[in-house]
Amino acid sequence: MQKIQEIHFETLPSTSTFAKENAHLLTVPSMIVANHQSAGRGRRGNSFYSPADTGLYMTVVFDAPDDCSMVTPAAAVAVCRCLKKHGIDPKIKWVNDIFVNGLKVCGILSEMIVNETKRYVSVGIGINLTTTEFPSELFMAGSLGIKCNKKVLANEIAQMLLNCCDTDNKTIINEYRDLLFVIGKEIRYSKNNEEFSAVVSDINSNCNLVVIRSDGTEDILSSGEISIKI
Repeated sequence: MQKIQEIHFETLPSTSTFAKENAHLLTVPSMIVANHQSAGRGRRGNSFYSPADTGLYMTVVFDAPDDCSMVTPAAAVAVCRCLKKHGIDPKIKWVNDIFVNGLKVCGILSEMIVNETKRYVSVGIGINLTTTEFPSELFMAGSLGIKCNKKVLANEIAQMLLNCCDTDNKTIINEYRDLLFVIGKEIRYSKNNEEFSAVVSDINSNCNLVVIRSDGTEDILSSGEISIKI
């Protein structure tokens, strides 16, 4: 078990922004936790709704591994492992959203931080624990509906994240694949300003999504957003 420096706040604009601005001052690995975020950040410039008292909002900062491509999948696996310990049955929607009972309960934001001499990775994790009301645009958001010691859960997740990042890629890829609920599903996605329909067939060794378009063409998705056709 690694010793992780813990930094707790009642409120912050964003734990990930704090990590980005202060990584060079931190003893890594570090974990920044806030009870409330006024400007929580998600992927692709999206915001992350972070009301006080009802969620776990945390960012883990650590030295960047040689290969950073598996950090986000490792983080998703780590969160799922910890939630299972609390009796939850989580699933992953590619790339990094955690769903329970068809609703998004957790988002993950991985970022590289580079200064003159060091490279760090920050992994922001936001989990809706007991949140019951969401903005109307977050119609796919849900909550775990569990009360727990947030400090204990944050430590569990941070330790598991570091462990997963030290685990061989094959193990993480296989577990990530087993947790994905999009394999075999028909999806829509955008690429090069075109819209496509496809069926997800698998992931590859980089956890990229392998899809078969409606015309039979295989495509590889390394980033972006997908929507599942209902």
